[in-house]
Parts: sequence; C-alpha cells; structure tokens
Amino acid sequence: MKRLKRAIVFIFTLLVLAIFMMPFLILIINTFKSTAEFIKTPFSFPTKFTLDNYILAIKRMNFWVAMINTIIITVNTVLINMIVGSMTGYLFARKKWMINKIIFAMFLAFMVAPFQVYMIPLVQIYAGNFGLSNNLFVVTYIAVGLNLPFAVFLYKGFIEDISEQLDDAARIDGCSFELIYVRIILPLLKPIIVTVTVFVALGVWNDYLMSSLFLTKSQNKTLAIAIKTFLTNHSAEYSPMMAGLFLGILPIIAFYLFGQ
Repeated sequence: MKRLKRAIVFIFTLLVLAIFMMPFLILIINTFKSTAEFIKTPFSFPTKFTLDNYILAIKRMNFWVAMINTIIITVNTVLINMIVGSMTGYLFARKKWMINKIIFAMFLAFMVAPFQVYMIPLVQIYAGNFGLSNNLFVVTYIAVGLNLPFAVFLYKGFIEDISEQLDDAARIDGCSFELIYVRIILPLLKPIIVTVTVFVALGVWNDYLMSSLFLTKSQNKTLAIAIKTFLTNHSAEYSPMMAGLFLGILPIIAFYLFGQ
C-alpha cells in the first residue's frame, strides 16, 4: 500500500513538473528556429538547429555590457539590503521601543503600496530635479529602498525566534549590543540571508519597469531592457528575443541552484 502511494505521489509530481517546465522547454527549443518557423510551428522541434539567434542576440542586445550592468545593480542591492535589513531587523526584534513599532508599521504599509503609486514622484525627483538618470547607483539605491521593507519583515521574524538568552550570555561576557549582532546573531542568520538574497536577486535581476524609467542609454541598459531591442512598433523578432531571454536566465538560475 505504501509503495502504491509513493508511486502515485511520484507520478503526480512528475506531471506537475512537466506542466511547469513546458514553457521553459518551449522557449529553449524555439531559440534554435527562425522567427518564421517559430510562428508557423511554435511547439515542434526545429527542422534545422542553428545558433544564429544567439549570435544575433549577443550583438544586438550589447549582451555583455547589459549583463555587467545587471550584475552591478543586483549584487550591490543584495549586499546593502542584507547588511541594512539584518541590522534593522535585529534592532526591531530586540528593542521594543514605540518608535520602532511605528517605523515597522510604516514598512508594512510600504510593502502593500504598489510601485506604480510612487514611480512618477521618484522619476520627477531623481531624474528630473537631480538629473540622475542613466546612473546605475541611483537605480541600486532605489532598488534597495523598494526591497528593504520585505527584507526587514523576514529578518525581524527570524531573529525573534532566536532566544534572547544568547544575548544575555554574550552580554555577561562583555559584548555590546552591536558586538552581539556581529558575533552571535549574524552567524545564525545564514538560512534567512540565503532566502532573502534569492528573492531580492530574482526581483532585481528581472526588473524592467523601474530600470526602464531611469536607464535609457544603450551603455547603461540592463538585460531586461535590452530584450526590448527585438520589439518594434511594426515587427517582432521572436526567436532572437527568446535566445536573449535564455542567455539572461542562465546566470540567475545558476545563482538560485547555488542558493539551494
């Protein structure tokens, strides 16, 4: 009976996996076709495998420059988010001040509000008044701000589950509040750091809307923006676009698997 249940669960899992993997497999298959063949037979294997789409995608997207820009924004956002988010979460979890409760409630409200609500003021202030468009570090700064409430929310919840007796023991040994964070709390945050890092990295790597508002020059574009090179008002080169999408997906998939 147990073997039958395991077999049913295994078959069901394979079916679910096939359903979720199908779009990704179709994407890969169609990177080896011409756009005309893709439009005619999108679900079949290519009649002739060719790497022309990848060559065209790398050239037209200015792929390596776009990938470096994306890496710069993503890595800086993740690092700053990890440091500031974990420290803020630690402060909120251990110091039950009224001001902390108010700020944390504001963070929660910030998480609820969609980006579209404040994207126009952001563009007006940073790109308009300050003239900071086409600046990767401004995009990084805004990305940190957008992802920080989510990170603080997770860090605070995780730290609250860590016994305060560890803090008390470290305090008896002479550790200050800051040193307790560095020597005791931070090493225990590895699971939640990886979790938050994966979520934040995926969001920033795939971001299009926010980046497209600030990055307009070709040398500053990220991968998500560079993909639009293949879309015009009158035509769309689907196969090279899918090749570019696949190339852009590979680094973040490798990062996700490493995060496992």
